[in-house]
Parts: sequence; C-alpha cells; structure tokens
Amino acid sequence: MPEIKIKKLITKLSGIKLSKSSSIIFELTSLKLISKEILTFKPAMAFLKTGWIIDGLIFVTDDGTVPAEGFHWTANNVAQIFKDQNERLKVKSSPENLSISGIENNKIPIVVNREINDDEVTDAIFLSGFNNLSHFMMEIAPKSLLIPKILEENPNIKTIATSYLVPKKWIEYIIKVAESLTRKKFGLKIKQFNPDKAIRFKNIITITSTTYRGSDTGIRMSIDEAKSFSQQMCKNAADCNNSDPYILYLSRKHASHRRTLNQDNLIKITKKVFPKFKFVLEDQIHKLSMENQARLIYNASIIIEEGGGSTGFTTNLIGENVPYICIASSQRKSSAGKIYMAGLGKYAAWFLGDPVGDSKDSSGDGRVDNDIQVNEKDFENLLTRLSLFVEKKIPMPTI
Repeated sequence: MPEIKIKKLITKLSGIKLSKSSSIIFELTSLKLISKEILTFKPAMAFLKTGWIIDGLIFVTDDGTVPAEGFHWTANNVAQIFKDQNERLKVKSSPENLSISGIENNKIPIVVNREINDDEVTDAIFLSGFNNLSHFMMEIAPKSLLIPKILEENPNIKTIATSYLVPKKWIEYIIKVAESLTRKKFGLKIKQFNPDKAIRFKNIITITSTTYRGSDTGIRMSIDEAKSFSQQMCKNAADCNNSDPYILYLSRKHASHRRTLNQDNLIKITKKVFPKFKFVLEDQIHKLSMENQARLIYNASIIIEEGGGSTGFTTNLIGENVPYICIASSQRKSSAGKIYMAGLGKYAAWFLGDPVGDSKDSSGDGRVDNDIQVNEKDFENLLTRLSLFVEKKIPMPTI
C-alpha cells in the first residue's frame, strides 16, 4: 500500500510578489463607490516531478509537499476537502489503496484513503478540478494565457490534464480563447480522469490561480491577465450582424436552491419597462456551446441574471454601456465576485432578495442557501433608472 505523509503545504509559489492595488467597486444599484484593495501578482508556474492528484484537484508529491490551488490555499481548506471526500467515498485502508496522513481538520488528525487509478498523467499542464463555472472563469481561465510560454520552455508537453469534475467544453473554450489571442494553435490533447481515485502523475506543470482568497480573506488577483482574457472573450463573441436589441434574463428556474420565487412577476415588470426590446429568457444556457453562450451574453442590451455558478462567466462578457443586474441572496456578500469585477473595470447592480422557506447546505461547507423573494417595487424602480442608459438618454457611468 503506497503511503505518504504530508510535510509541507505551499500557499505561495516562489517568485510571486504581491503589490497593493486600489480598485473601485461601483454599486450601480445605489450609485455608490467603494474603495477596495486588491493584492496583484503575476502568475507563476511550478514543475512537479512525481506524486498523486487527489480528489481531482489536490497535488501530493512523493516527498509530502502539497502546492495548494485557488481558493483552497490554506491547510484547513485542503483538509476540509479531504474530510468531505472521506465521508462521501468511505474508502478503507487496504493494500491496494493510497494512504495519506499528516494533515488535520480543526486540529483533529485525518487519514485519507483513496482507490488508485490504473491510469497516469504524464508530461502535462494541469488546469483545475473546479466544477463551478463562475470560479473556473475567475481562477482558472486566464491561466491558459501562459500556455505558449510553457510550451516554448517544455516542448515535451503535449497534454492538458483535468478531472471529469470540469466539463471538457470549458477547457476547449479557454484554450480557443488563448489561441485566438496568440493566433497560434497549441496542438494539445485533453486528458480527463476520475476525481474519486488517486491518479499518479509524472512531470506535471501547475499554475497559480489568477484570483484567490488568502488566509487573511484578502483577494489576490492577476489583474492584467484577467483583463486580457476577458477582452479576448468579448472580441470573439462580438456579433457583426447588428441584430435587434434584446434583454437577456438568465434564470435559475431549474436549480435546486437559491431560486427567485417571484421570477414570473419580475419578467412581467421587465417587459413593461422595456416594451420595445425583444425579451430572451434563458433558463438552461449551459446546454448551449460555450461560444453561443458568450455571444448571447455579450451582445445583449441589458443582462438580468439570477446569480449563481455562472456569474463569473457573465462578468467577463459584459459589454461596454450594457447594464448588468445580478439578483443575489442577502445571505451572501458576493465579495469575491464584486472585487473581481472591480479588477476588470466593470460593475453591476447587485439586487438582493430576501430568503424564503427552508435553508439548504447546497455547497457542503455549511453555508446556507434559501430560495429568495425580490422586492418588485424596488426592482421596477431600478429598471426604470437603468432604462435611461439602455435607451442612450444618458451615458453609462465610468470609473
């Protein structure tokens, strides 16, 4: 039975310098400006020789080092992922399984046992194990801009590796965006693997996440890379056909939680305020190709989104002079999303709904999610104010 004891957790790759940057969060709902500090940095790469990928996103090298990734850059967060997977998978110690020790969850030692995948990841770039599109677009997508440099320095690299947690079309999309920016095909194949089994790796390159929260809860962000990637997404999504203006309403109708219960009334209000605009209701946008999703969002005249796992994608595609309303729950601060938008130089009208009914721990981390009810009078007043921008009676504010 392979056994590894974790000896070191790396939360900051060598060579990364953090610089303080002042960014402005513009609350379009109330026309308020809030100054926030972002710690900016240039992404760095780490070459890992041998080890294991656990639970689809955590590296454990043979010498017991864990280079943590993304919003999981603390020992407690890494341990929580292991603990949650232990409870879900219930894998017992056996000669055929991998055993990992040396980590604690709330000062309680935990042992990780995982079945071993017969396959292996070799000579590859690893691009995340996140299954949340919003976080994927904030943390992972801009990493693809470093692929040309990696390929130039490592001509043996031929593969992008990720677990089945990440839809393949997400990876294909961000590679295409990066290729369109460099005007060069990378010629990479995509290798996916089962996240429920430990998989052996040899010669793998990982990249720091372009946005993440540190142990001090402060947001770190590679602003230049995020902006560049967002701008290229918009350029690729631009529709030259000059179609009729439309209002895009992104619905969570089919979600298991955080649904907007009075959605039908909000739709009626929207059509009332914008009678001359085509109304597009999209409640299963994920079924479209990534390119068609991007075009639908970028070319809209106004976007109303019931905030959820795709807001990071929408944020990257907000066009100039396009008002964006994000309907969110008052139970969440949405601080990372707001700061990410500020880093891009974009903003939204964050419209909060009140929790209704039974709460649900939808994320598995103890956070509570209820369905919500939106104040319809306030919503109509907001749309009426925003109609001045959409109809170009006054220009959109600049920050």
